[in-house]
Amino acid sequence: MKRLSIYIFILLATITFAQDKLDKPKANPPIYIAFLWHMHQPIYWPYESIVQTQNNNRYPYSVFDIHNSRTGPYTSWPIDAVEKGIEKNLGNFGAQVSFSGSLIENLNNLENNGNGNFTNWKLNWNSIKSKTTSLGNPRIDMVGFGYHHPLMGLIDYTDIRKQIQAHKDVMSSNFSGNYSKGILPPENAFADRMIPALVDEGIEWVLVDNVHFDRTCEGYPFSTSGNLYEQNKSDILNPNPNDWVQLQNLWAPTKISAQWGHQPHYVEYVNPVTGETSKIIAVPTDRYMGNEDGRGGFGALQYESVMSQLESYNTDSNHPILIVLHHDGDNYGGGTDSYYGSNFQEFVDWVSSNSDRFVCTTVQDYLDMFPPADEDVIHVESGSWSGADNGDPEFKKWLGDPNSEGYSPDRNSWGVVTAAKNVVQTAEDIAPNDASTKSAWKYFLNSEASDYWYWDFSIDGIWDAHPTRASNLAIPYAEGVITGATDLTPPTVFQPQREPYNPGGTEWGITQDSDFTVWTYVYDISGLQSVKLKYRLDKDGINSTSTIDNEKYDGGADVDDWNEIVMQSNSITPQTVVTPLYKADEYTAIISGYKNKLIDYYVEAIDKNSNITKSPISHVYVGENSGGGSGGNANLIWSPENPT
Repeated sequence: MKRLSIYIFILLATITFAQDKLDKPKANPPIYIAFLWHMHQPIYWPYESIVQTQNNNRYPYSVFDIHNSRTGPYTSWPIDAVEKGIEKNLGNFGAQVSFSGSLIENLNNLENNGNGNFTNWKLNWNSIKSKTTSLGNPRIDMVGFGYHHPLMGLIDYTDIRKQIQAHKDVMSSNFSGNYSKGILPPENAFADRMIPALVDEGIEWVLVDNVHFDRTCEGYPFSTSGNLYEQNKSDILNPNPNDWVQLQNLWAPTKISAQWGHQPHYVEYVNPVTGETSKIIAVPTDRYMGNEDGRGGFGALQYESVMSQLESYNTDSNHPILIVLHHDGDNYGGGTDSYYGSNFQEFVDWVSSNSDRFVCTTVQDYLDMFPPADEDVIHVESGSWSGADNGDPEFKKWLGDPNSEGYSPDRNSWGVVTAAKNVVQTAEDIAPNDASTKSAWKYFLNSEASDYWYWDFSIDGIWDAHPTRASNLAIPYAEGVITGATDLTPPTVFQPQREPYNPGGTEWGITQDSDFTVWTYVYDISGLQSVKLKYRLDKDGINSTSTIDNEKYDGGADVDDWNEIVMQSNSITPQTVVTPLYKADEYTAIISGYKNKLIDYYVEAIDKNSNITKSPISHVYVGENSGGGSGGNANLIWSPENPT
């Protein structure tokens, strides 16, 4: 009987233990946290060294002081911050840092000029680059970038690659280690047409502000309080994640996707000629938490109270939530001693004491552990982070509307850059290895620096004229190559834009006319034969992800044949203090008479030598409204009644 009692006890204990395992809920995985600190200074005067610009008194302030006030972020503070995590033996701990090529150039010039603040400024960076995570990745990943901080969403395939190639060169000549597998697009500005260039440069992942994930979902709880107007229905292609949450204890005016919007997914671009796809991982950066962290880090952002609000949604152990805190690392709170010092130490202490709930990681470590599934392909909206223009899908901070006099310094600069690009590209196609062609590219790439679009009309138009100054430096070198050679280069077409953005819909709650204007800049050094807007209707009004008919020029069963409109040219006189050597005309065409339709469109330009360019295909959903005039506001009075 004694032995039987023992057996019964063991059996009951086993049953009790098994039942405890069944009753106890499975613990959620930890939330992963990553940092991105962006460092940048432009070429302040095309194409002078920072020392020359200072000596020439180009600005009413000291460009030396701008750099000297940021000595810490540029030399040691980020390294010191990451060392704090290494000392705690945190295996995945690290950060991402972006350095523009122009900043590296400036710091080298200051160092060579005897500025003691930047003596051996690269020493600490090269020291930390030799330290790796438990998975063998750099503790500080100096991510890919464009040399001159270009707005990649508005430049073409070749220019994106040239900007990255120049950045690769300056990184390899100044820092040890391999080039990063990831990239921060300048201003965190992304458009899917960038993907082929990024992939062809060996980039595997790109950082994208997660508001452009959320806004593409069915059921997105839109609110104008987020400082963004309504998304266009053509972009709403992802299913409802049903995980919307209103964050508390920080500036977060709109609900966010708690899990899906914090998971990396693939995004792709379809070649409109071949139908082949290019695919890259989009890593979401956190709009609201990143913005809050940029005010001063731990303390400004209440890590525990804010991030814990996502824990109950963190249910996918194969793809746990990743919070990427992205912002300038050399401006405002994010560029202070306290951010990298005492505040970051508090973060390290907090994450160490909550290691079962939160893990600080590098993005590369996270992706090595939790790669997205190959079939996990989503659509994201174009746009940037909140720090500049709130991230609107038209990049309006760098593409501002004309003023009351009908002039936009931003648009003027794109007209100049479009023309200069054609001249430089023509030289490239004739003699890519010629020294003059390479010089032309050096100056032309400088013309695309996004800073030059940022300060409209300021300091007597100094900034507005910089794209013209750089373009005028590039063109003579290119012309020396072109003279006497055969022009086989097609026209250069600026990425087509539209007005209004939501025809037949609403923007800021205001009804828009269903008719809309497509506009662009087009230039060819040999002259233009024709510029046409091609457009077609989608048969079911849905840009279906199950087919690629909408993405190809030759279409398919889901789309109608192309219609065409001859675009009207308009030459707009520059108001810059420097006259451009060349400037492209603005071309416009109106698509009218449609309601509740999905429309595909692109611009086709043919030069005098019959070389043809087709822009990427764009999509727009035209709503049901047909109010009079752009904006559809009943209080508007039009004179003449039907303006052209």
